Amino acid sequence: MLRILTICLITVFTTNTFAQETPSTKPIERLAIEKLDFLVGSWAGEGVSYDNDGSENKYYDTEDFWFDLQNSLLIIQARGFRDNKQFYGLHTVIYFDNDKQKYVYNPYSSRGLSRSFYCDLKTKKLLCYLEDQTYRLTFQRTADGKWNEFGERLTDGAWQKNFETILAPVISVK
Repeated sequence: MLRILTICLITVFTTNTFAQETPSTKPIERLAIEKLDFLVGSWAGEGVSYDNDGSENKYYDTEDFWFDLQNSLLIIQARGFRDNKQFYGLHTVIYFDNDKQKYVYNPYSSRGLSRSFYCDLKTKKLLCYLEDQTYRLTFQRTADGKWNEFGERLTDGAWQKNFETILAPVISVK
């Protein structure tokens, strides 16, 4: 009898402890962040930055995206290389602000936090703007499944790209 009671208690404990969350039990912030699952993965490939004079500078870019803290945050680790030397690195944290009904994009470099962006999700496209609306970032997947990100400045009423990456998925070998 004691053995049956022990088995029942263990079953009840493990069932309650490891019960699946349902969409109705997840916090709104997690549901929102999980909509960004199309960004998750490891990506690498060519990028190009555009100077004001129209010249282009190519570089190699790597981007790793993953969920963290029980899927309440999206983390981005980005690195850019020219001539086999890293010239930039960003660690970005994205979360959903339920009060503002916006995603918040906070990029950190070796110098600390740069300015925050406020983002909207538009059919698998994340559009992030500085608060003054003079600069925006676009994150999306291409039709063939590649990763595409670009930045644009508002100049004389028109958006002008200052960088763009189109990256392929990185296949890990185990």
